[in-house]
Amino acid sequence: MQLQLTYDRVEDRLLLSLKMGERMLGFWLTRRFTELLWRALWQRAGAAIEQQTNASARELLLAMEQSNQKHKVTVTQTPPLALSAPPILATTLKYGPNEENGHALSLIDASGCGELLMLDDNSLHALIQLLDEIMVTCEWQLDLWRPLSSIAGISPASTALH
Repeated sequence: MQLQLTYDRVEDRLLLSLKMGERMLGFWLTRRFTELLWRALWQRAGAAIEQQTNASARELLLAMEQSNQKHKVTVTQTPPLALSAPPILATTLKYGPNEENGHALSLIDASGCGELLMLDDNSLHALIQLLDEIMVTCEWQLDLWRPLSSIAGISPASTALH
């Protein structure tokens, strides 16, 4: 699976483009939906961490995992993907584990149409990285949670102002 994320100033939306085999799909992500997606991605990223671990340790482990994954996946936005059909406006998000220790993510429009995406850890963290990087471009001023942001004396890896 290939992921791309771009900001469309006219639409004031993010365009998530996916190449899945020969299919090229697109999803419009609104500001509100992006906040939901961000929380869902971090929740899935933390799913493998022991629930008994205290909150500070969980955040540190999440930050370390995201940092490790950044070195495994090269994120590039070019060349732009040519979509097979017009993008759909994602209004509903469903997420959870899939049967192969990965992550299931469904992006659904108002009519109930959409796509179930099966992400491995690398793809999940790549999507987090793409979202983090695009926030500076779209200037939505979202206060997105990041690991380590609540631990006194430790700065999160991303210090971009949103």
